[in-house]
Amino acid sequence: MTTGQIVLFGLSGGLIPCPAAITVLLLCIQLKQFSRGFALVICFSIGLALTMVSDGVIAALGVKHVASRWSGFGGFARWAPYASAALIVLVGLYTGWLGWHGLQHGPVGHAAEAAALRHS
Repeated sequence: MTTGQIVLFGLSGGLIPCPAAITVLLLCIQLKQFSRGFALVICFSIGLALTMVSDGVIAALGVKHVASRWSGFGGFARWAPYASAALIVLVGLYTGWLGWHGLQHGPVGHAAEAAALRHS
């Protein structure tokens, strides 16, 4: 990971508006406290940026440290994205199956099945 990638990682976190920050700003606008809301959102954004950049720096230093001590790290790092993608697909399929099952049996059937599982 290069320094430029770490900076881009930190900057990209601020490109998508955070729902919590928007909520705080809207609440403060409703209370006619725009300057307070603006200050809260600025502080929130600075904290988020510092956290993301710090995570990136720690990750970069950690990768260098682990790579120098473990010779098999390169192979692990090459396969990690595939394992992560497979896990995400499995979780998505499971969530989809739960949703489909809930649609088929309705909320009452799903609640009864959950209660039966808890008591068994």
